[in-house]
Amino acid sequence: MVHTSGTTNSSLAGIKWFHMTKFIVKHIWAPGMQAIFESSKLNSNKSAVIFVPSRLNLDGLQKLENKKYISLYSSEFSQRIMLSVIHPASYLLYEYKNSKNLEIVSKILSLENLSVISAPAATILGWANIEKFRLGLKKSLGTLTQDTNPILEELLMLIDKKGFNQASITIQDMLSEKISNATVIFSISSLNSNQWDLIRSFMKWERGAERFTNLYVGSEIGPFASSLGDLEVARSNKMYIFPLTLPALEYRKNIELITRTKNKIGKLLVSRFNNAHPLINIDTGDIITLDNRKNIPLIGGDIFRAGFHLKYPIKISPKIKIPENSNIYAGDLFTFRGFDIFAPRYLLDCLINNCKLQTDSLLIVGTQDSNGTLRLILPSDNETGCKNSDEIIDTINDCPREMEIKKAIQNKTLKLKLIDEQPVDFMATRSEILSKVQTGDIPKGILKRWPLYIVVPDSISADFNY
Repeated sequence: MVHTSGTTNSSLAGIKWFHMTKFIVKHIWAPGMQAIFESSKLNSNKSAVIFVPSRLNLDGLQKLENKKYISLYSSEFSQRIMLSVIHPASYLLYEYKNSKNLEIVSKILSLENLSVISAPAATILGWANIEKFRLGLKKSLGTLTQDTNPILEELLMLIDKKGFNQASITIQDMLSEKISNATVIFSISSLNSNQWDLIRSFMKWERGAERFTNLYVGSEIGPFASSLGDLEVARSNKMYIFPLTLPALEYRKNIELITRTKNKIGKLLVSRFNNAHPLINIDTGDIITLDNRKNIPLIGGDIFRAGFHLKYPIKISPKIKIPENSNIYAGDLFTFRGFDIFAPRYLLDCLINNCKLQTDSLLIVGTQDSNGTLRLILPSDNETGCKNSDEIIDTINDCPREMEIKKAIQNKTLKLKLIDEQPVDFMATRSEILSKVQTGDIPKGILKRWPLYIVVPDSISADFNY
């Protein structure tokens, strides 16, 4: 049994579960994962380093009605399927949270013929940032086991000789050198330009010569797309769709096969066999962009989240009037009457960069008037570069991707409102939430801070698709 990361609900009861049958593994998961890793040059003569999410308390070997079963994140399941198919000469598999542990770093340095590193971009950034790397090493010094190895003993002697701060720089250089010839398997969609520069420096990559494999693996559908060793496709942040399923796009409630649709964006629906029975239009909850539908379809490397009903509480400023009988939504694509909101991260980044906006999230509140007017709520204080709504609107007009938002403001379908505090925030601090994720008490998806939250009353639900 595999499960999702649980982005819609903060409780373990809210995560989705999927039964991995032999048919699904044989016909979808195994060939897809094999293609991703073999195209990244991993084989039975080479080694791999793999990092997976912090396991939940319910992960591992379980028993129900005297029947044993294994439960784990689908991301870890996919890695273990790959290992069972390719049989690399050696591998290391640990949780993200231990990636900066000195003992684990020593084991990475001990590997021979290291070919592949499968880890989220945040793990590579944690190694590349000396302060974060140093903090992780320091925390691990008090938890070292008796199971030492020659490299670990060498690193401990280095710390004694040079002092911890200087030795940590040397250890970081050793790790950088060790992994510089490996192919990194990760998604680059979350990286900004500064983070990319940091990763390039640490991996010893020249700009335009980065060596990585992009991938998209969904809990519901398995391995769906990858750059498959095509470095030009990877560097342009695109991926080929695997010919393992029958995918379709849904946009404004219209569903068309990917090979026939004229839409460039939509929610991904996937049909496939489940043993002898077909499953039609599995709702992935993901938004993809279609670059090319001919031959082997090509999609954008950024995978977005379809709008969804948020089932855990968030803190909304008391200065904002919330309509009665309303619901809170989050995500990356919303279709309203007359306009779309897509990839709000771009709008948020544009306002942060050009208006010095001090916020992590935007908030839109729907009113209950007959016109269904929406209000975009933004924080404004003495440090904000844009001092009033007119200056913010001028900035939005200059944002390169926001034609739909501009039209909505011009048509007065969307109005701006400024308040002197954060419109939306978590109920608890991020450190508190992270601690619960790392101890397995709650799923990791709860850590996600969405760039846009929407509050709408039931009265306009007919004009609001998510």
